[in-house]
Amino acid sequence: MRVVHVTDTYAPVLGGKELHVRDLAHEQAALGHDVVVLTATEEEPVDRRTCGEPAAPGTARPRGAHAVRGAGAVRVVRLPDTRSPLARELLAGADVVHAHLSVVSPFAWSAVRQAAAAGVPVLAMVHVVLPASGVVRAAWRGAVAAVGPAVTWGTVSRVAAQALRTVVPGPVHVLPNGIDPGAWAPARPSSVTARPVTVVASGRLAPRKRVLALVAVLDEVRRLVGPDVPLRAVVVGDGPLRPLVEWQVRTRGMSGWVELPGRLTRPQLRDLYARADVFVAPARVESFGLAALEARCAGLPVVALAAAGVSDFVTDGVEGRLAADDAGLARAVADLVSDGVQRRRIAAHNRDVPTVLGWPGVVTRCLALYAVAGTIARRAPVRARPVPARAVRPAGTV
Repeated sequence: MRVVHVTDTYAPVLGGKELHVRDLAHEQAALGHDVVVLTATEEEPVDRRTCGEPAAPGTARPRGAHAVRGAGAVRVVRLPDTRSPLARELLAGADVVHAHLSVVSPFAWSAVRQAAAAGVPVLAMVHVVLPASGVVRAAWRGAVAAVGPAVTWGTVSRVAAQALRTVVPGPVHVLPNGIDPGAWAPARPSSVTARPVTVVASGRLAPRKRVLALVAVLDEVRRLVGPDVPLRAVVVGDGPLRPLVEWQVRTRGMSGWVELPGRLTRPQLRDLYARADVFVAPARVESFGLAALEARCAGLPVVALAAAGVSDFVTDGVEGRLAADDAGLARAVADLVSDGVQRRRIAAHNRDVPTVLGWPGVVTRCLALYAVAGTIARRAPVRARPVPARAVRPAGTV
């Protein structure tokens, strides 16, 4: 099967969507499918697992096609827009176009319009919880109507699906992000006991991830457990709010026990998780929560807000704790810090019971949705002519 993934952003941009697209493409190619990633991101990806040799530091390779070496090769094509002859050829020749959308994704929306108008099956996956803004949702309704009934719609969690159903008239399918549990599983439970209880958070230091609220939650945890309990917190990641986070940590007097190491690689994160005790995910508008799933597979109890997409794979009291608000987050983290029996019970469950979101199951569900997309495309009315690429304003723009 020829699968063309279309995404505005891709490696070396790092985020949940970008990592998911990269890993899904690799998994599909390893099964023998002909997989292409079409993206507007210019620089060559640098992950050797799926992207061959990286470009020299400080340089960017030309836009165009790049075939990933090794078994299950993935071809990455980097173009400024989807109206070029190469992009049109790729989209028209696909067995399915798998588009990955955020709130504003003009590159992917253009590909959806072209492929749907040409009768190519399209699976449009939305990787965000659509904002409640009436302007944004009105723009999405217009764009969805413009591409017509030939598109199959999906998203990554029940929370995100609930928002998407307000703008999509037909069914919304849930296809979660996948993971390789073995890549995160600790070799053995940590035997180190004479150390502080370590709380970890990982994500971009940006407003949507609520990192400033996280600092306040950690400060409240310190107050709840008392000064005599050895406690350490590590907030992994980088982003525009880093200076404010650093300032908050200093002004609240938390510098002695809160660390900000910046962005870490996957191996570095796995090593950190092997020496940690609790993972906290403070984001409220979170469509999935890949970092939380990684931590869960590493054996960490996960504390998150019940309204976020994390609740699709964390049940309160089983894989972690779910809270209604920030005060509840602080209480749940403090409970786990103080209650070693509860903490070790949940950690043992997460180590011993595999997640159902491993790649084999997720890829099978993905291929089943491609079959659905093919059926919907065949049943859709044939348009008299393709929709011009400039005819529809990208969803989310005002």
